[in-house]
Amino acid sequence: MKAARAYPITEHTTDLRVEWIEDPTPGAGEVLVQVTAAGVTRWDHTAATGAGPGPLTLGAEGAGIVVADPGGHWTPGTRVMFFAGPAGTMAELTVVPEQNLAEVPVNVADEVAATVPVAYLTAVLALRLGRFGPGKRVFAPAVGGGVGNATVQLARALGASAVAGGTGSTAKAEAVRAAPWAHGIDVVDLERDRLPDGLGDGFAAGIDVAVDGVGGGVTGQIAAALATGGRIVLVGEAGGAAAHVPVGDVVRRHASLHGFSLPDATAAQSRRAWATITGLLAAGRIHPVIDSIYPVEAAAEALRHLIEDRPIGKVVIIGMSRTR
Repeated sequence: MKAARAYPITEHTTDLRVEWIEDPTPGAGEVLVQVTAAGVTRWDHTAATGAGPGPLTLGAEGAGIVVADPGGHWTPGTRVMFFAGPAGTMAELTVVPEQNLAEVPVNVADEVAATVPVAYLTAVLALRLGRFGPGKRVFAPAVGGGVGNATVQLARALGASAVAGGTGSTAKAEAVRAAPWAHGIDVVDLERDRLPDGLGDGFAAGIDVAVDGVGGGVTGQIAAALATGGRIVLVGEAGGAAAHVPVGDVVRRHASLHGFSLPDATAAQSRRAWATITGLLAAGRIHPVIDSIYPVEAAAEALRHLIEDRPIGKVVIIGMSRTR
């Protein structure tokens, strides 16, 4: 089959090739899927420039059609979206743990469905870890990125009393405010303002739940803006691995910080999260945002665009369909 394969060279460079490899075979508890579209995530950059010898097939998420399920849970021909972990989705075929798939609603295109798994599963499970419920006030930095965007859309759809997202530049803040999907979401320009400045009146009592995929200095700002009993759920460190946290504020407000990683989710947690996501997608209450779509032959440029240009919305790879 055809696949986009990374051969790491140094910590910051990789040789990414589209080449032919053997078709995968599903093991116990796995489903074989024909991939029609794959989302590009920061995990792909980490894997492509990792310390391992390679090569490895890139892609952690995607959409496609079930080819075979030895366990009998999934009917061949079913349209699905999935989190495949290390199996690689920038390929004609991939294998996916059976609990990591969900049926794609009929009103959702494959290219859109491919952008959902990593961001939306992470956001739902992080919100739950943060004890989110209707009436809570929710903040996510990097609102133009996958997890930040998913968090604010989910929080709004699930009944948050106030929702806000941060951006790293004034230009991006203005672009997000103009986007139809951002209606009802406060946008904080973190290039110009420090939290809690820029938050709307709905956050007068502070942030109840923050899903933070940025880290670094932003985490400290969020901690200073928490409500009593507020929670930060850390899901990434795109902005830095170290943070200065105002410990006194955390202590006085009985606040807390929690770490979360999607591969650690249990099968039961994933199934419940999928049910929430597919229901909201089918009802048109969440709208995954796509920045650009690239053919698999341009996977290297797609990955560069994601990391260096920091687009608003997800980057998608297509063109993996079988040709021989």
